[in-house]
Amino acid sequence: MKTNLLLIAAVIAVATLTSVANADDAYLSPKATQLKESLRTVAGTTPGLLDSSVKPGSPKGIAFAESLRKVPGTTEDLLVRYTGAFSPRALANNPSLGQQFQVAPLK
Repeated sequence: MKTNLLLIAAVIAVATLTSVANADDAYLSPKATQLKESLRTVAGTTPGLLDSSVKPGSPKGIAFAESLRKVPGTTEDLLVRYTGAFSPRALANNPSLGQQFQVAPLK
């Protein structure tokens, strides 16, 4: 009994979904269907009408942002790059971790 009810419910659901999928075509007038079909096709190509030279923001803001840009090498590098793979806390607690050393050459 339950399987029959589930089968009937599934058939009704499928029928409803298929009727909803094509519902827009059934209620259109002949002129509307002709217009709809003509809108689907594209004759040729259209030229690009967007101006890609326009930058976002105001000219004053763009000029200010460009004035803040620096040439590489004009400011000193403040990053410490030779510390190894130690956390800042470990380096603060044990300063000898970050010290550089050299290995003596073999004779």
